[in-house]
Amino acid sequence: LFTMIDDNNSSDDEEFKRKWNSFREPSEPFNFEQCVEEIESHPAFIKQLSEDDKPMSEAMQALQALKYDSDQPPEELAMEYKVDGNKWFLKGNYDIAIKSYTEGIKLHCSDKNLNSILYANRGAAHFLLKNFRSCLKDCSRAKMLNPAHKKAIKRGVQCLISLGEFDAALDWLRELKAQSSSDSELDEVKSLKMAIAEQRNARFELEKLREHEAEKEATETTSLFVALTVRLVVCFNIINIKLYDYDNLIFFSSLTIFHFQQRRVKFRGMKLQLGNFKVADFEVPLLAESCRVHLKDGFLLWPVLFRNAEHESLGLIKDFHEQLKFEEQLQEMAKEEPFYSPLDVELYFYSCLEPDTLVFVPLGQNLGAALSHEHYEISDNLPDFYCINKTTPYHAQFLTGMKMQVSSEDCSQSFTFVSDDI
Repeated sequence: LFTMIDDNNSSDDEEFKRKWNSFREPSEPFNFEQCVEEIESHPAFIKQLSEDDKPMSEAMQALQALKYDSDQPPEELAMEYKVDGNKWFLKGNYDIAIKSYTEGIKLHCSDKNLNSILYANRGAAHFLLKNFRSCLKDCSRAKMLNPAHKKAIKRGVQCLISLGEFDAALDWLRELKAQSSSDSELDEVKSLKMAIAEQRNARFELEKLREHEAEKEATETTSLFVALTVRLVVCFNIINIKLYDYDNLIFFSSLTIFHFQQRRVKFRGMKLQLGNFKVADFEVPLLAESCRVHLKDGFLLWPVLFRNAEHESLGLIKDFHEQLKFEEQLQEMAKEEPFYSPLDVELYFYSCLEPDTLVFVPLGQNLGAALSHEHYEISDNLPDFYCINKTTPYHAQFLTGMKMQVSSEDCSQSFTFVSDDI
């Protein structure tokens, strides 16, 4: 075929060859899903518009242009947008309904009543989406364009109630009452007035409850601070200590820095100052539910963690009384987990002052005495102790290479020794 063409048309020959070869090249394999998607997006087969922000196909955009970009007057176009918005509203697609009403509003047609309806309908969609501020703005505009728009006024009242603006809600309600004549309308006004009163009372009770909780928190904070200070609770590495008068608690000034320097109970990284002290500061950050040291009947109750290093398990006691002995607490725990039997276990904690040093805790000692040991420091607001079964080979393995201290019963003395056979 190419040889039959005149040589004088060489450029045309090349173009012809290129097109001919393009027809002969193999096409892409057939993609059934892509074909179905293209068909469903065609205006002739589409069932409903996409509800997301995905751009429409060119064919759909052209079809939309035929509907809205014609030479129709703004009033007719605005009416079409209102009709479309109402359809989406009834289907529950409030976001798309809002878009339709907004397009109608943008036309700024001369029909004030139609504009009022567009604002009111858009406000209704916002209300069902709980966009109360946006709904209130649209209801206000609808009311300005048509002061007799009762639905817009009523919905505005509902928005103001939801927003807690009860005085403004009563003002709107007076306007609605002035336009209401039938018994049903007056009953509706009465029910709205009752709703305002109920919501106002509920809001007042909630504020009183919050004030009560704040006062309770302040009292608990003060009591806990007093309890911790009396027990010589201090923080670790205090350089400058300031004491603040807190209401009638001026007696704090009588506490000397010497008491703090004893470091009887230490919280790692915490500065215990009344000026910036809060009970919430003692929350245990590692636990999902609220758990912290608290005061009850003049005694401290601590959350305490027992570490079973051999089996890599944990035992948490949320309210360990500071006067309770370890053997008594372990007996309670052993009822559910035999591992914690006081006959078989020993308690230790790591010294915060000397590296590679364990402190042995006698089971006859109470929690308060152990926490007041000069070598003990609380980390993450959660006291913890290592619970080791002395009848297993792991006992010797745990103590290997460690220095050891023994906490005395009254915590006033301790002695250090290094066991050669460990």
